[in-house]
Amino acid sequence: MKSKNKAQFVAICFAVSLLLGFTGYAFVVMAEEISPQQQVDRKAVEKGLEESLGMPVLKGDLWKQMTHDEKVAFIWGFGHVVSIEHSLMEKFPELKRDSFVAKAVVGMDNTPMNEVVNRVDRYYEMHSEDIEKPVTSVLWDTMIKPNIKTGIAGRPLKNQ
Repeated sequence: MKSKNKAQFVAICFAVSLLLGFTGYAFVVMAEEISPQQQVDRKAVEKGLEESLGMPVLKGDLWKQMTHDEKVAFIWGFGHVVSIEHSLMEKFPELKRDSFVAKAVVGMDNTPMNEVVNRVDRYYEMHSEDIEKPVTSVLWDTMIKPNIKTGIAGRPLKNQ
């Protein structure tokens, strides 16, 4: 395998593994949009995801250690999952729902990957106290939520 192909293969494998962490984390985002009485303990959810996926949820501490290319690979993978599910919902109307993916499509429409990476970088630079906050939660809070009218499943959005 040529060096360039090998590097692309490694980047894609990295993106896929990080992507698995993203898909499970949508449940944490949904938990944040329900009433305080119904909220699930974030640590318990993250622990459950880590146990079921066999990998940690991507948070700021690891994000800050990643190269720019690794960050782009994660965002690329994130985008692919969103695109695939959105396409399936368009092709099979019975799959349509007011989900995290539907909100991500609206909230991040036409945002280049490098801009997404830069915004996550800036978030962690400006909020060092949130280093344990998952990257997908940063995406939700800073890029998706400000651009949507209702939360997942039509639930009201909590105030910032």
